[in-house]
Amino acid sequence: MDITKRFDRILQLFFILQSKSVVTIEELEKRFDTSRRTIYRDLKALETAGVPLSNAAGAGYSIVEGYRIQPSRFSQEETLSLMIAEKIMQQHETELVKQHFETALIKIKGSFQVQQKNILGSLEDKLQVSAKLNAPDYLPDVINVLLKSTVEKLQADLSYIKSSETAATERSVEPVGLFYESNCWYLLAYCHLRKEYRNFRLDRIKKVKLSLVHFTMEHLPVDQLRAGLSPEQIIRITIKVERSLAHYLFWERQNFGYTREEPEGDAVLMYFDCAVHTTSFVRWFLKYADFAEIVEPADLETELTDILLKAAGKRTIK
Repeated sequence: MDITKRFDRILQLFFILQSKSVVTIEELEKRFDTSRRTIYRDLKALETAGVPLSNAAGAGYSIVEGYRIQPSRFSQEETLSLMIAEKIMQQHETELVKQHFETALIKIKGSFQVQQKNILGSLEDKLQVSAKLNAPDYLPDVINVLLKSTVEKLQADLSYIKSSETAATERSVEPVGLFYESNCWYLLAYCHLRKEYRNFRLDRIKKVKLSLVHFTMEHLPVDQLRAGLSPEQIIRITIKVERSLAHYLFWERQNFGYTREEPEGDAVLMYFDCAVHTTSFVRWFLKYADFAEIVEPADLETELTDILLKAAGKRTIK
């Protein structure tokens, strides 16, 4: 047995336990890619070394409250990664994220040894990030209230502008979580106005405040709720693209549920399980309409034709 490898694994195991309130055996098995028996043996080694562990039946393991050891060393690679993260986060457009990351990093740096601080200092002028981060990294500053709502299980009151309207409407919602899709951040929440789960684009939330009203129900995690989309909510789409130009679709197609592609002569068939509104898909596809076509469903090709005809009718050919 490689003693050094096991020691490093046990040390990582300790800091994972120290970083979370409860850690499941399944999570540790996946994290270390090892057997449950090995994890139990490593946990026993920690207890033998004097680390007080508690085991909540059916929940997982944790370190007894109040017991802490500061990390005594960071590798040069870890120190470099922290510096890169700091440079990038300094350009973050979301003030809340930027400020709180900076304060968290200051606390981490406080545990550095002198040599580690010297390494960080010597690398300070070796990396520059001057451009603002792009849209996927931007989160409107309403997230602090929304996330607080999910943790404290208090309803949130939104002023929200729908895509088809210009005036905001008031909504009382029970936020479940946030997710990123099709170049936008969304809130998944139970809407008391509509009496069902709805997605709200964060950039259309004009105001949000925490209510004193508690949640009326327990909600599944956001990933489970989104995975529970019924077949009626997913539209299967097939498009045909000239093979020599198919690479132009590569970067954005994942936003619309791309699943696979198949060659067909000089073309490529691309398949999508689309969970976003089909009009969004059609308007994205417009960019490639000169060398691609929608195979099915037929009504999407009809919608595409209607958009093109309406656009052509507004223009005079000179």
